[in-house]
Amino acid sequence: GRPRRGTGSGVIVDPEGYILTNYHVIRGASTVRVKTFDGKTYVPEVIGVDPETDLAVIKISRGDPFPYARMGDSNKLRVGDWVLAIGSPFGLEQTVTAGIISAKDRVTDGENAPFQRFLQTDAAINPGNSGGPLVNLMGEVVGINTQISTSTGYFNGVGFALPSSLAVEVYNQLVRRGRVARGYLGVYVKPVTPPIARLNGLKEPQGALVESVTDPESPAARAGLQTGDIIVEIDGEPVRDSRDLTRRVASMDVGRTVRLKYIRDGREYVTSVKLGVRPSLADRREEPLRDEPRGKNAQPPEEKKSSGPSRLGATLEPVTPHVADVLKLGAVRGAIVREIEEESFAETLGLMPGDVILSINRVEIRSPEDVKRLFEGLRSGDDVVMIVARANRGVGPSRSVLSGTIP
Repeated sequence: GRPRRGTGSGVIVDPEGYILTNYHVIRGASTVRVKTFDGKTYVPEVIGVDPETDLAVIKISRGDPFPYARMGDSNKLRVGDWVLAIGSPFGLEQTVTAGIISAKDRVTDGENAPFQRFLQTDAAINPGNSGGPLVNLMGEVVGINTQISTSTGYFNGVGFALPSSLAVEVYNQLVRRGRVARGYLGVYVKPVTPPIARLNGLKEPQGALVESVTDPESPAARAGLQTGDIIVEIDGEPVRDSRDLTRRVASMDVGRTVRLKYIRDGREYVTSVKLGVRPSLADRREEPLRDEPRGKNAQPPEEKKSSGPSRLGATLEPVTPHVADVLKLGAVRGAIVREIEEESFAETLGLMPGDVILSINRVEIRSPEDVKRLFEGLRSGDDVVMIVARANRGVGPSRSVLSGTIP
């Protein structure tokens, strides 16, 4: 077929011709051309890309220095400050639109969410604006226009720009070594829910819940962190939530040793962790795929089904040696979830067929009968925090922490 063409924007930030833009502007392109404000065209060199933040640095060259934009400090911006968005929406070059900073530290959905906290603006941003600068009234670049929130594909009054504080940090690493190296703990984390907070004696949900450790040799595993731990401080600074932890660890130098305070079973502990190198997005499939085991080798033999507690709404079975081996349980223990009733508490918790329940409210589960006995003592309004083993296609076995309050 005929080659597809796309248009994006960028900003020259150095007289030698270094340009900041979005990674998605150049991603997958067989040829990239840069047209500058004076109408001249250049074929750039790609210096480096960072898919995690959707930023890229490219470079154009000529004998004379290029005019360039000065970077500003996005941390000094306040909601209500006037800003200008510059770019080529719909291919209309050198277009300037005006608006204000509508919000700061805005988080959007997506695989890059842990590293992206946007400036929100009502300056018009449309297709073709991506990679262009958001500037303050002094002409300083305070953001890189990246996303819009829309149901039509066009501007609906809400646009997002990566703040210059983040862009400068990524730019410096890409120019220096062509890639971004981020600190890495080696844990999957999720938000602390009210039931989990109450079970661990926290006054309110805070910190990052360790759902599972990526592998036995990860920095977190070597430091002794386990599923169900709640990381509440890093180097003496409180951890607000799981996104906060991921972003702060990623911003730290590889090889740095940090002190973590965490809660386990309601008690505080402190450990030291030497940070590793976070795998790049291209090398990592870190988000667990929520699939049950696939293929003949992953399927346990059929067992006689036994009904689970009515409050749970799930059919349970004993764990077989085969399942214990597949899920690396270390012993034949737990209760397999076979079926989930619709609109049941089990469905609300997020249980899935094939999950193995390992513990409930810190009580180890060795058989379906343990689950029944435990639920017999629970009443409406009681919290349930459950650790399950789950087989994830393409990722391998992992642990998940599920929580809820019995209706």
